Amino acid sequence: MRWVLAVFGKAGSAYVADEVDKYVKRLRGGAIPLEVVELKESKLDDRVQSLAQEAALFEKKFPKGEFKRVILSEEGKLMDTVKLSDTLRDRFPGNVVFLIGSAYGIDENLKKSADMLLSLSPLTFTHDHARIITAEQLYRVQMVMQNHPYHHR
Repeated sequence: MRWVLAVFGKAGSAYVADEVDKYVKRLRGGAIPLEVVELKESKLDDRVQSLAQEAALFEKKFPKGEFKRVILSEEGKLMDTVKLSDTLRDRFPGNVVFLIGSAYGIDENLKKSADMLLSLSPLTFTHDHARIITAEQLYRVQMVMQNHPYHHR
């Protein structure tokens, strides 16, 4: 069992990469390791074609039969950390890929293939902030699963 945080594009700064890596390192050797995979953003000018190209890359890298898909999207479900922990534990026992889209967003057909659409907040975040928040929340979710005091409940 493993979790993958898939992101289109590179981190915008060394700070962002270091912050995300901090949580990856904390989960290394744990019950569910976290891996970050940076996918190549499309350079096409046409938005629809660009998103379709990115979706094809994602489909190839993370086949539906091998990974449950949690796609971060503004129209996704809002939940607190404990509810997310319970949901991931109960509904997603195997490999899970969490996808943060590119600057254009995420292909609609790819969203339809998701096992869950998840929203981080009604607020809008930069992709870099979404990376950090998602990595920290996935760490926190595992701490909740383990009844670790990191998450004060």
